[in-house]
Amino acid sequence: MAWAATSLIAVATTIVAARRGHGWGTALAAIALAAGYTFMPWIRAATERAEAKHRQRLEGTLTVDEWGVTRIAGEIREAVAWKDLASVRIYTTSGGPGAEDFFFALGSVDGKGCLVPNGLAVASDLLATLQKRLPDLDSEEVAKAAGSVKEAWFTVWTRPKKTLRG
Repeated sequence: MAWAATSLIAVATTIVAARRGHGWGTALAAIALAAGYTFMPWIRAATERAEAKHRQRLEGTLTVDEWGVTRIAGEIREAVAWKDLASVRIYTTSGGPGAEDFFFALGSVDGKGCLVPNGLAVASDLLATLQKRLPDLDSEEVAKAAGSVKEAWFTVWTRPKKTLRG
C-alpha cells in the first residue's frame, strides 16, 4: 500500500515538475522514496540472511535427535547422549536485549556437556523435547529463569539417584 502511494506521488510530482519547469527537488525526493519502498523487501531479506549467517557462525548449529543433543560452532563440538544426561541447568546473564542472555547447560555423567544458546534452543524446539523426554523437568524453574535479568543458575532437572536395595 505504501509502495503504491509513494509511486503515484512520485509520478504526479514528476509530471508537475516537467510541466512547470521547477519542483524537481520534490519530484526526486518522491522518486527516491518510491524506489526505497520498491527495494525494501529485497533489502530486508538480504539483511535477515546476513544476520542468520552471522548468528550461525557465532552460535553454530544444533541437532536434537534420538541419540541426544549436539552443538557444533566452528572448532567446538559439544554433545550429550540422552542416556548419559545427568543434569539440565539454565544460565542467565545480565547481557540484555542486545546479546544472548539465556543458555541451556546440558551436563553429562562424565562431567562434560553442551551449552546451548536460547536462539538455537528455540529454533530446534529443545525445551519441548526436554519436557517430553524428562517428565519431571521443573517448569517453574524454567519460568523463573525466563524472567531473570541477572547472572544466575537454575537447575531444572537432575538425574534421579538410584537406590540400592539389599
